[in-house]
Amino acid sequence: MAFDPSVIQKFGVRDAPTWLQVGEHQAYLGYIADEDEGSAMGLAFIRFRKGVGFEFRWAYDEVCVVTRGSLTVRVGDEVITVGQGEFLHMPAGALGVFDVKEDFEAVCVHYPTDGKAGREWTGAELLPADADIRPVVIEEVWD
Repeated sequence: MAFDPSVIQKFGVRDAPTWLQVGEHQAYLGYIADEDEGSAMGLAFIRFRKGVGFEFRWAYDEVCVVTRGSLTVRVGDEVITVGQGEFLHMPAGALGVFDVKEDFEAVCVHYPTDGKAGREWTGAELLPADADIRPVVIEEVWD
C-alpha cells in the first residue's frame, strides 16, 4: 500500500516498500513515508539484530516506539535502555551510540522529514553518513 498524506491509513511492517541497511551492521530501516511521499514527517519501521552498535546523529527530532525486544543507547556517560511498550525521544543533533543487546524492532516517527532536515542542517556531521546506507531485500536478511 502506498502512503497518501491526505487519508487515514494503517501500516504494518510488510507494507514498507523500501528497506535500507546501515553499513555492514544488521540494522534495517523500512521506510513508509518521507518527503518523497508528500509527508510532513518521516515514518519507518526499524529492525536491529543483537550485537549492532554504531554512532548516530540525526538532523530531525525522532521518537522510537519499541514493539519487540529492547534498545540500549549510550549518550556520553549515560546508558538508557527502552523495552517493549516504551519509547525513546532523540532530539535533533544529539550524538548517541546504539548498543543492541537483543534483537529489537520499533516504529519511528521523525520531524521534519529526512530530506528537509538534511537540507537545512547546519550542525555537526550527521551519522551514519548517507553513503553508508543502501537498499536491501528484508526477506533475505530477516525472518
